[in-house]
Amino acid sequence: MKKRLNFFCVLMLLLMASQAVMLFVVGADAFQEGWEKGGKAESEATWVNLLWFFVGMFAIVGCIVSFVSFIRFILNVNHNKVFVWENVKLLRLSAYGLIFIATIVTGNELCSGGDDIELYDDYFDTLLFGIFSLIVAEVFAIGLKLQQEQDLTI
Repeated sequence: MKKRLNFFCVLMLLLMASQAVMLFVVGADAFQEGWEKGGKAESEATWVNLLWFFVGMFAIVGCIVSFVSFIRFILNVNHNKVFVWENVKLLRLSAYGLIFIATIVTGNELCSGGDDIELYDDYFDTLLFGIFSLIVAEVFAIGLKLQQEQDLTI
């Protein structure tokens, strides 16, 4: 049973890593395009551009935090620490990071005139995975509460 759980965790980790890599690859093209436009344009720094820069940096931090939290969750599972409160916190942190990324990137794309169908294809799966991770974290929390109540009964 542990081998199957490890397999699924490694598979999920690979999917998260591939999604993060693809996010950076797609973002690199947009970054290069913006860099070239910025080099040709007059240096007009507006508060909106600065705000979107910081929002983008927060999205990158959210991606890194989500990825590291999920790696720590997998390591806990490999060390036979499956039903512990730390895993609930790690799953929640990973889920909040994914939801934050999906929300920020979708908002940015909508503000810059992105297509709704393309946004759905690109970022809806990240939002779904984040919500699913929250559901799993809550299941872990309920299981831990039930285990504590059972330990207290005589």
